[in-house]
Amino acid sequence: MAILQNKTALVTGASKGIGRATAAALARAGAHVLVHYGRSTQEAESPVAEIQTKGGRATAISVDLETPEGASLLAKKVRSIVGDRLDVLVLNAGISKAARIADYTVEDFDSLFATNVRGPFFLVQQLLPVLGDGSSIVAVSSAVARTVVGKPDVENPSILAYASTKGAIETLVDRSRSLRHSLQQTRLRGSRTILVAEVHPA
Repeated sequence: MAILQNKTALVTGASKGIGRATAAALARAGAHVLVHYGRSTQEAESPVAEIQTKGGRATAISVDLETPEGASLLAKKVRSIVGDRLDVLVLNAGISKAARIADYTVEDFDSLFATNVRGPFFLVQQLLPVLGDGSSIVAVSSAVARTVVGKPDVENPSILAYASTKGAIETLVDRSRSLRHSLQQTRLRGSRTILVAEVHPA
């Protein structure tokens, strides 16, 4: 039997790249995968069709996590599908921007942090009631949170703001273990264990 048979999983930003590959892997393991995407319906239909063609279960869900109500809206849609149990939450959705420091705008900065940091934070908050004992939260960070990429200076484009968002996720999940600690306290009150992990793709 597949190890995730009868389990449910949500992968944010799952229409392409790492998110798409993760969704496919979870489906192969037997999970019913909720494929989240932001705006492109066509991009989301492809991984869902691929999973279903191979005998897996997948459902596409569209929500823009950049908006203030995005996390709450996505959580409501997820709960309407999975009911009172979500087994795996993969926080993968994110956006990036390369620009010279002088060319970044406040809107650029706010957009990056809204999608990459605020969205995951409040999605965990909103889905915590259905993340039961033995469930998992996996946050996708990036090597840029720890390593300088390219030759960033005032004249060259950089992904400094994007790297900052990934550093924030790393702090939340890994370095300070603040999320783990918070969930541990929740577990002590509610007798459940939730695994929290972070991955750093190159």
